[in-house]
Amino acid sequence: MKRIRNAELTRGRLLQAGFLEIYKHGFQAASIDRILKHTSVTKGAFFHHFRTKKDLGYAVVDEVIAGMIADQWQAPLRDSDDPLATILRSFEAGIRVLEAVRPNLGCPLNNLAQEMSPIDSGFQRRTQRVFKLWTDTFATAIRRAIKLGQVHRSVDPKSTALYLVAQIEGILSLAKNSQDPRVLHSGLKSMSRFVGLLRISP
Repeated sequence: MKRIRNAELTRGRLLQAGFLEIYKHGFQAASIDRILKHTSVTKGAFFHHFRTKKDLGYAVVDEVIAGMIADQWQAPLRDSDDPLATILRSFEAGIRVLEAVRPNLGCPLNNLAQEMSPIDSGFQRRTQRVFKLWTDTFATAIRRAIKLGQVHRSVDPKSTALYLVAQIEGILSLAKNSQDPRVLHSGLKSMSRFVGLLRISP
């Protein structure tokens, strides 16, 4: 059992180091040697868990990035009694994280999707699954808000969810490009105004 647990820990360390390497440098420029240096894991151990760098990249999307999306959006919205307010709070919390780190590297999901989806179908399928998880989470939350009488029944949950995800990703991309945290706060204000239009006035 200890041997199995140690193997799981090693794989977890490689996944986290791989995520950070890909997030900082992009997948194509990511270096297995740098990952090994940060983890003190041997090359043999690396290839025991991941046959290729691409296999590591796929696992980063499936396990690390999908987990991040679930933690930031799915978990808070699961039992929220005010889904729209929860979406705004979760986005604001994400902004605080990005503000605390320099440089602002943007959204890891969008970064990988932009870099790899046009050239690798494996990355395209995986990043699309994570985007679907995100938009489906928002659509479910908006349906709940409609049932709670907080959002107009004329609002289409699926298209509104897609718009919100696109708005968030656009804000993050502009902030990454400008390296100006004011873009994040300006984007949050714009998103708050849009969310306000969805609400039924008390």
